[in-house]
Parts: sequence; C-alpha cells; structure tokens
Amino acid sequence: MQRFFATIDKYAKTLLAIMIVGYVAIFATLSCLKLAWFRQGFDMAGNEQTIWNTLHGRPFQISVFAMMRYDFDDGPVLLQLPLALLYGIYQSPYTLLVLQSIALGIAAWPLYLIIRDLLPKPWHALVVAAIYLLHPTTQHINMYEFQLRSFMIPFALAALLYLRRERLGLYCLFLFLMMCTKTEAGFTLIAFGLYAAWQRKPWKFIAFPLVLGPAWVAVALGIIVPAFSEGDFIADIYSYGRLGKTVGDVITTMLTNPALAFSVMTEPPKLKYLWQLFGLGGFLALLSPTLLLALPVLALNLISPNAVQFSLNYQYGSLVYPFLIVAAVEGLLNLTRWTIRNPQWRERAVHGAVLGLLLIGIIGNLTLNNVVKTALGNRENPTRTADARAILAQVPDDAAVAASTFLAPHLAQRQEIYFFPGNKSYPAEYIERAEYLVVDRRPPGNSSVTRAALDKYLNDPAWVIVAEAGDFALLKQQ
Repeated sequence: MQRFFATIDKYAKTLLAIMIVGYVAIFATLSCLKLAWFRQGFDMAGNEQTIWNTLHGRPFQISVFAMMRYDFDDGPVLLQLPLALLYGIYQSPYTLLVLQSIALGIAAWPLYLIIRDLLPKPWHALVVAAIYLLHPTTQHINMYEFQLRSFMIPFALAALLYLRRERLGLYCLFLFLMMCTKTEAGFTLIAFGLYAAWQRKPWKFIAFPLVLGPAWVAVALGIIVPAFSEGDFIADIYSYGRLGKTVGDVITTMLTNPALAFSVMTEPPKLKYLWQLFGLGGFLALLSPTLLLALPVLALNLISPNAVQFSLNYQYGSLVYPFLIVAAVEGLLNLTRWTIRNPQWRERAVHGAVLGLLLIGIIGNLTLNNVVKTALGNRENPTRTADARAILAQVPDDAAVAASTFLAPHLAQRQEIYFFPGNKSYPAEYIERAEYLVVDRRPPGNSSVTRAALDKYLNDPAWVIVAEAGDFALLKQQ
C-alpha cells in the first residue's frame, strides 16, 4: 500500500492534469449533447445573446429582460468582453459550453496547490481535487446551461492561493477577475479583506479587497443598474420575501428584527441545504477560519425566498462550496492537532480522513441527484429532435422571434429574442414584439400557465401557423 501511494505521490501532477483533461472532455461532451438533445434552456439563450451582441458591436445588450436592454440585472459582467473574443473564434453555443467546462475543470489546479501547502502528501491534494470535480454543485453548474458564475470558481481559488503565498499582484488580479464576473463577488472581496486581516497578512492584502469590494457593489447596484433600467428594477424584479424588497430592506430588518432574519435563514429547506453542503465535507469546515470566505454569498442565498439559491443543483453556491472544501481540510488539520499528540498517529488519521472525505464525495455524487444519470436518462427522442430542427431551420436568421424553453438556445444569435410563455423577469407581453413564435405543443412539465399561453396564441387570429412538424409549430404575427 505504501508503494502504491508513493507512486501516486511521484506522478501526482501528471495525474492531476489527466483528471482535469478527462473532466473537461467528459463534461464538455455531455453538456453539448444536452444542448443537442434540446435540454438546455433560457439561461443558455440569454447569456449567448449578450455575448453575441457584444461581439457584434452592441456591448452587453440583451432583449429578454423586463425594464432593461442590457445584461445588468445584477450589475455588469465585464468578463463578457474577453469571453466575446473567445466566442468569436467559433460563434456557437457549443463554444460557450466548452469554455465553461474548461473553467470548472481548471479550478482543480489552484485547489490542488492550496491543499499541497496544507497537507503533507501530494496524493492528499490529488484526492481533494477529485472531491471538487466530483462535487454535485461542480457538475450541476457544468450541465445547467451556460453560467457566468462558473468562471468565478477558478478566480476565487487562485485568489486564495496567492493570498496564502503572499503574491500581491496575482492576488489582486484574480480578485479583480472574480469581481468582473458577478456583482455578488464584491461581498466576497470584503470577506477576503477580513480574512487577510485575520491571517495577519500585509496591509495591502487587506486594503485592496476592502476598498474595491464595497466600491464595486455601490457602483454596480447603486449607479449602473438604475442608469440602464426603467423604474426601480431591483425593487420590482427582485424580492427577499419577508425580509423586504431590496438589500437595504434586508439590512434594516436584520438589524431591527434579527429573530425574523434567523427564522428565514433556518427554514427547513435551507437547513437541509446546509446539512448537505457542510456534510459533504464532514462538517470539518466549521473548524476553520476559511469558512469566513463562504459566508457572504451563503447568507445571500439563505435570505432568498427562491429555492434555486439554496440548492446544490444550481450555480448560486459558486462562491461558497469551493471555500468550504479548503476549510474542511484545514478543519481536519485543526481537529487532529487538537486531539492527537503523536505525530505518526496524527499523520495516519489525516490519511484515513482524506480517504473518508473522498468516500463521502463519491456517495454524494451518486446519491444527490447525479447529474450524469439525469442527463443521459432525460434526452429528447430522435423523432422530436428532428421535428424541432426542421422547424428551427425555417426561422429567418435576422427575424425577431419568441421561443419556448428548449428551443430558445438554438435561436439566440439575433438582436431580438423573447422567451415564451414569459414570467416576471421575462415579460409575456414582450412576445408581441416578435415577428415569429416557435412553440412546443407538448411543453416540458405541461404546466397550466404554459398550456393557457399556448392556447391563446394558437387560437389568436393575429398569429398564423406557417409551419408544423410533429409537436412543434412556427407562428408568424400578421
């Protein structure tokens, strides 16, 4: 057994590279197949349209949002500028899915280096990298359309690595890139500053994020969003349920009525989320100060009434779970240091615990809504796929079009696209702006709202069916 682990130690970096390449190849392929099988949805379409518009000289423009013509629903995503250049190499939604898989896979590299600085054996760090790649949230983000938050993960882990190694330039660079990906990263920058102070790092490591983080949040949400939206976009579109309609309301409620805030954050579904989130690391993250880095976005998720924000199956934990993986390792070290005095026994305990965490990771991957199993078992049948492609081929390239969930990602390369049947963020009345409407008469879930909207347009004399193929229809507005 010692020879086996010694061999792994010798080739650990090579094995890590193989793991990353294998992960990227597998999940890029699976996410692209999911798109080809008509199982990617609105986020895929909206994000591609913004990047396509940016590439074609219309920076950040999007057509689907209520009250806004720019993809500034929670602040600008400056990362879309370089992403547009990469997308320009081959303008396809498949390009974005491959880039996402690369970003999520490559994040295992800075994580490996962080753990390598913490644990005594290279194979320990290799196992922790595998735990990250197996994590349900890593794989769900990868398979759930195209998410800009995917890119925050390698930036966040790289920032943590260079903070620990006191490389100021690289630390600031990756904090900046993280901030350029989503405005919520500004809150995590504040946590980085406080964490750096806790770790007694030089003042520049503390000051940079403590100044930049709040400044960016204030500019993005306080100036840019209001300037580029009609009315009070944030208050009208976003709500924190019982805590209020805006972040300011939430802060006021938490200060004046902490009992209410606590009750909201400890509702049963949220406790289940916390149990799963921390349980995947054996609850060891609770023993590490690195937990601090995860707290701002975790708190934002817990105060939300939107169930997708406190689930392992979505992208909203991107600035939570990677830090918890590092914190779990540090918690393990702290626990063994506090309870085991004999160095040899302590090392053996670390060996066993690392393997135990890997076992938990494997079990979690297989039992917590395994995304690979779901994707492979939920593909569209070939006949419907062929019918959908036949209908999509008849939509003019430059026409304004409205489309239902799984059809929209195949029509995003245009200035005007709208989502059918619509919701609060994607208003149903915007469908009237379209020249064409592409619908699936057997919609996923077959909800009463979707069915009512279908009946409305199929029976509206202002809309004429110009093409049909199986369950799919192309309507044109007269």
